[in-house]
Amino acid sequence: MTPFFGTSGTNMAALVHPQTAGEITNAFVLRKKYKIDPAFAQKVDAQYGPFDWRLPETHAIYWGAMGLDAANKNPDKVKPNDVMTLRRIIYQSMLQSFHHGRYIANPFTQDYSLGPNLDLVPQVNDAYLQMYAEETDPAQRDDILKAHRNFLKDAVYFLYGNNRVAEAAKWYKMLGEKYPDKPILDNDPNSFPRNFTLDEYSVARVQEEVGDTSEERTTAVVQGLLSQSYLNIAIGQDDRAAGFKLLAGKVYQHYVSKTVGHGNEARVPLPPFDVLNRSALNDLLDTQKPVLPYAARAIIRTQLGMTAETNAPAATISTNTTPSAISSTNTLETATNKAVPAALP
Repeated sequence: MTPFFGTSGTNMAALVHPQTAGEITNAFVLRKKYKIDPAFAQKVDAQYGPFDWRLPETHAIYWGAMGLDAANKNPDKVKPNDVMTLRRIIYQSMLQSFHHGRYIANPFTQDYSLGPNLDLVPQVNDAYLQMYAEETDPAQRDDILKAHRNFLKDAVYFLYGNNRVAEAAKWYKMLGEKYPDKPILDNDPNSFPRNFTLDEYSVARVQEEVGDTSEERTTAVVQGLLSQSYLNIAIGQDDRAAGFKLLAGKVYQHYVSKTVGHGNEARVPLPPFDVLNRSALNDLLDTQKPVLPYAARAIIRTQLGMTAETNAPAATISTNTTPSAISSTNTLETATNKAVPAALP
């Protein structure tokens, strides 16, 4: 689909109103070979999107919407459950697009990954509420509410981890208002929204996924989040980089709060946050055993305001411009650094 929708997967104008010979040919081939009407695709994108039209979930939504359009034009040919089936195709594919509907290219490896399409959160939420309103089967309605609750939990977590904290707070409030007596963590029956702040919930989600709060595992998680932050700087994903950095600090702070002053002084303390941060950065910028290609290292250095790469060993790399979020006493500071976005997955 890239030749038709471009390298961003969002180019509609050249298909709906082609100007050049190449654009006219593209629009013709899209209609005749792939049976996709650019004008209808633009309508679908406006109603349910925005989508990346290089990805399969988008096309499932397109054909579900096309089916609904046909059903509305031919009501005498529609079976009782046809319309609901078509709507479910759309809603379920929207949820999949939310989870992995963002194409993230890595120019250094010619590889790519898929991340959440966070711009779809309001539309997916509306889709669940509409589906619930239209369903008449009580059992199905309960299933829709359960799915909606799980969606809101993920939406909050993903938004927070991509440094869209204000939006995360908005949906966390809705989660608490709509499902006040439903736990938000799988292994904690008392994890009601009223018992957790947004920060606490996001950190708990990370810990839920990594399994425990041991010193070794927490150190690995924090360094992993920091590494992801710098890697996302290299490929221009600044919001994700900020989210990873933020969450790394929150996970660190949570460990410290649970192990200092609570009778746990005997537990092994984490290294200072700036030490973990420096270690993660040095590993990525190492020129002796390169983890990243030169171009990626150069971008990271530029974005952090560091000097250009030299032949010095990685251990001598200065990180004075890197935020020192945790002091040597393992106390979270409030200082931030605008050059280094802050944490999540």
